[in-house]
Amino acid sequence: MTKQQGHLPLSDMSSFIQTLGDHVRESLGNPARLRRFLGDRPDFKVDLLAPEDNIDMGRVPRWHHLTSASAQRRRADRVELMGWRMQGGQMSSFIQYDAALDNLVRRTTVHAWSCDLQDVHGFAHSKSDLEKFRSTDEMVKANSQEMIGDVSISGLRKNLAHDEIRLLRERPTDWLQVHQWDGRMFVVNDGGSHHLAAAKYIAGRIGAPVPLRAPLHYYSIDPNAVALLRGDYDIYLVKDEPELANAFFDAMQSYGATWLWHDLPQPYEKARAVFLPRAEDRSMRVSQAFREAGFAELGQHLEDVARSGMPEVLQRRLHSQCQAEQDEETEADSDAPRA
Repeated sequence: MTKQQGHLPLSDMSSFIQTLGDHVRESLGNPARLRRFLGDRPDFKVDLLAPEDNIDMGRVPRWHHLTSASAQRRRADRVELMGWRMQGGQMSSFIQYDAALDNLVRRTTVHAWSCDLQDVHGFAHSKSDLEKFRSTDEMVKANSQEMIGDVSISGLRKNLAHDEIRLLRERPTDWLQVHQWDGRMFVVNDGGSHHLAAAKYIAGRIGAPVPLRAPLHYYSIDPNAVALLRGDYDIYLVKDEPELANAFFDAMQSYGATWLWHDLPQPYEKARAVFLPRAEDRSMRVSQAFREAGFAELGQHLEDVARSGMPEVLQRRLHSQCQAEQDEETEADSDAPRA
C-alpha cells in the first residue's frame, strides 16, 4: 500500500501543526518553542554549587575569576558579554561591556592577618587528592601517619620546622584566602600541606596555640554591583553543550528575544550564564519560562551572598583583636597617673 501523492505523513503533519501553533503563540507573546525545550530537556539546567565537604580550595567557585572565564572576551582588562538580538528579521551577534560585572567581586588584602592554625580549613595544593578529605586531620591520618606519631610539643615543633611551610616565614610567600560565598579559610601554598596539617592535628590534641601572622586575601561580593546587575538582567545557569546550545539558540531565534551569555568560572564545567535584559519584554517572558522550569537564578544567589556579611572565621578574630585592644587600653588607663 503506497501513500497518496500530495499527502504528508502523519509525523510530518504533526510537526507542521506544532510549528504553526508555536508561531501563533509566539506572535501573541508566548515563547512556546522555548517552553517546550526547557520542559523536554532538564539536562539544560545547571545547579548552583554549594560548599563541598572537602579541603580542596579548587572546588570553591571562583567568582573572582569571572573576568577571565570566557574565551569570547575581546579585551583582557574587562568583562564583555556576547549577545544575540533580532535585527532585520534575523539573529545578529553583538558585544556588550558591563561595568557591574567588572566590579562584582572585591578583594580586601590584610598584609599581616593574625589568627591560629586551627582556623585553617584546607589548601590550594597538595600531593594528596584534597577533594577526597573532609578535614586536614582526615588527610594526615590517611597519608602521613609518620608525621603524627609524636603527639607532643616536640612533634609539633618538628612539623612546623619543615622548610616547605612558607606561611610561617618572616616574609611569607604563601597566604591565607577566604571567600565570602564559602566562608572557610584556605592556605594558598606551594608545598608543606602535610606537615602543616600534621602540626594542626598535634596542636589540636595537646591544646597548643600556633599563631599565624600572614597575608590574607578576602574576596566578597559588592552589593552595589549586584544591585546594578540585577537591575539590568535576570541571569540563569545553563549547560554549555553543542546540541543543547543549538536547540536553545533556535528557540530564542524563533521567538526573537534578546539574550547574552558568559562562561562560568571553575569549578563549573561546560556551563554558562544566560543574561536576559530586563528592559525587553520578550526577554522577560523568557525569564518567566526559565523560572517556571526551575532554573537557578544567579543574580538572587549573588545578592544573598552580598547580604550574608563577613564569614565567622574572620569575625571571630576581629572580635578577639578588638577585645584585646580594649583590654590594653583599660590597663593603660588604670596605670595612668590621676590628677
